[in-house]
Amino acid sequence: MRYPIIDYTVIVLFCLVLVWIGFHFSKERKSSLGYLLGGRGMGYLSVGISCVMSMLSSVTLVMIPGEIVNYGLTYFLLSPIATLLGIPCYLIFIRFYFQLGSFTPYEYLEYRYDAKIRAAVAFVAFYFRILFVASVLYTTAKIFEVTYNWNPFFTVVLVGGIGLLYTIVGGSKAVIWSDIFQFFVLFGTFAVVLIVMCCKIDGGAWGAITTAFAQGRGAKEFTEPDFYKVTPYIRLMFWIMLWGTLTSPLVKACSDQITIQRLLSTANWREGFKANVFACVINTLVTLLLWFSGLAVFTYYFQNPELSPGQGQGDKALFAFVTQTLPTPLPGLFIAGMLAAIISTVAGVSQSLATLYMKEFHQKFFNRNLDQKGEVRVTMWATALIGLFSMGFGFALEFSARWLNQSVTEVQTLFNFLGVIVFPAFIFAVLSRRASSALIWGYALYCLGESVANEVWYALSRSSVLAWKADPSLGFGWGDKFAFTNALPFYAAGILLLLPTLIKTLRSYRWAKVCRYVALPFLGAGQTLLLWATFSNIYVKDVPLEKSFAFSLPISFIGAFILLWFMPVQERKKYQGLTLSTMGQEIEALKKDKENATDK
Repeated sequence: MRYPIIDYTVIVLFCLVLVWIGFHFSKERKSSLGYLLGGRGMGYLSVGISCVMSMLSSVTLVMIPGEIVNYGLTYFLLSPIATLLGIPCYLIFIRFYFQLGSFTPYEYLEYRYDAKIRAAVAFVAFYFRILFVASVLYTTAKIFEVTYNWNPFFTVVLVGGIGLLYTIVGGSKAVIWSDIFQFFVLFGTFAVVLIVMCCKIDGGAWGAITTAFAQGRGAKEFTEPDFYKVTPYIRLMFWIMLWGTLTSPLVKACSDQITIQRLLSTANWREGFKANVFACVINTLVTLLLWFSGLAVFTYYFQNPELSPGQGQGDKALFAFVTQTLPTPLPGLFIAGMLAAIISTVAGVSQSLATLYMKEFHQKFFNRNLDQKGEVRVTMWATALIGLFSMGFGFALEFSARWLNQSVTEVQTLFNFLGVIVFPAFIFAVLSRRASSALIWGYALYCLGESVANEVWYALSRSSVLAWKADPSLGFGWGDKFAFTNALPFYAAGILLLLPTLIKTLRSYRWAKVCRYVALPFLGAGQTLLLWATFSNIYVKDVPLEKSFAFSLPISFIGAFILLWFMPVQERKKYQGLTLSTMGQEIEALKKDKENATDK
C-alpha cells in the first residue's frame, strides 16, 4: 500500500526537529557534567517527563496492546502497583547516590564491596540495557513492517541513526528536551487514534471494555485455580507475577542507569524525588491508557473479523488499525508519535550506556587520566558504537522470535540469563552490614548455572512442543518426562569440586578457592534440572508440555538471603553511612577518599 506524500513529510519534519534539538544543545559538550547530567540543574517536571519517555518505548507500545489482544490483561494487571512502588523504592537507594556524587549507581557497590563486584554488576547491567535497545529496534521493525511495509533493516538503521545523531551531538539536555517535545507529540496522536477507534466500535469506549472482557480478554486467570499452582506448565503464574511486582521497582530504583542518570541531573535528592513521583504517576496513567488501547483494538477486530491481521497477531493489531482506517495525514502523525517514543528510548538508553561505559570501564581500565573534554569525546564514540551493536542484537531477537514463534512479551526470554546478580548485590548491600563480596560472587555463580539451565529447559521444551504440534509422529521430545538421573552428573561435578574446601589443610590454597567457585554453577544447573525432572514427571501425561517463559522460582535468592544473616559483620568503612540502618551518618569511606585526595 502506498501512502500520500504528506504522511512521509510529517515524519521527515519530525525527525528534522529532533536533529535541530541536538545541535541546539551542542555547546553542552564542554564538560562531562554538562554533557552527561545537564549540569545537575534540570527541573523536576522536565526530568519526570524524560523518565516516562525513556521507558515508554516501542516494546511497551507493541507489547501491552499485543498481549491483551492475544491473551488478555492478566500479565499486566499488577503493573500499576509495581510502578507506584517505585516511589518508596526511590528513597531506599537514591540518596546514597546523591551523597556520593555519583554518575552511575555502581559506584555505590565499590564502597560497599570492592571494584570487582562493581565491574561485574555494571557489566551485567550494560548487557541488559543493550538487550533493551535491541528489543526496541526489533519491535520498531515490526511496527513499520505492518504500517508502511518497510524493510526491517532500513527501519532499524533509520530509527537508530536519528536517535544516535541528536544524542551524540547534544548530550543529556538534548535528550531531556527532545523527550518533552516527543511526549506531547506521542500522546496527542495516540488520543486521536483512540477517539477514532471508539467511534468505530459498537458501544463506544464502554462497549470496547465490556466486549473484550466478555470474550476473555480481561483477567480471567485470577478466577482459575490453576493460576495459583506452582507449576512451570501454565503460561502465567500468580506467585511469579507477585514476586516480579515486588522486586521490579526495587531493581529499577537501585540499578537502572537510564532513570537514575535522569534523576541525578536534578539539583539534589529532594528534586529528584519530585521527578520520580511525577514520573510514577504519569507512568501509571499511561499503563491504564495502553490497557484500554489493547481492549479497544481487540473489540474492533472482534466486531470486524474480516479486517483482522490474523489469530495470534496481536503485536500488529494496533498498527494495522492505523493503516486500515485513518485518513491522511493521521497515519503520518501517529507514526511520528510512535517515533517519539522509539527514538526517545534509543537516544536515552544509548547515552546512559555510554556514560556507564565511560565511568565504569574506560576510566577504570583503559585511561584513568581523562580530562573533561576527553570524557565527552569517549562518551560520544561509545554512544555510536553501542547504537551500532544494538542494531545487530535486534536481528538476533528477530531470529529468536521466528525460531520459537514468540510474541514480543516472550522474545527476550532467551537473553535474560545474566541478570541474577544485580538485585541481590544492591538489596543485600543496603539492608545489611554483613553483605560481602564472597556472598555475592557465590550467589552469582550459582545462579548463572541455574539460569542457563532454565533457558535451555524453556527453549528445548518449547521447540519440541511446536514440532509435535506440526507433526505428532516426531514424539514428545524435550517436552516429555525428564529423567532425574540427568541432574546427577551436575551434582556429582559440583560436590567433587567442593571436596578441597571440606579438607582443612587444603581450603586455603588458591586452586581450592577456584574449585569452590567453579562448583557453584554446576550445583545451580543441577537444581534446575532436578526441578525439570520433578515437574515433568508430575504433569506430563498425554501431550508434551513446554516451560512457561515467565517461570523462575527465587529459591537461590531466598537461600542467599537466609545465609546473609549468618555472615560476619564487615569492617566499619564498608557500611557506615551506606546502609539503611546507618543512613544519615557520615560515609567513612568517602571521608577517607577526600583525605587522601587532599594529601596528594
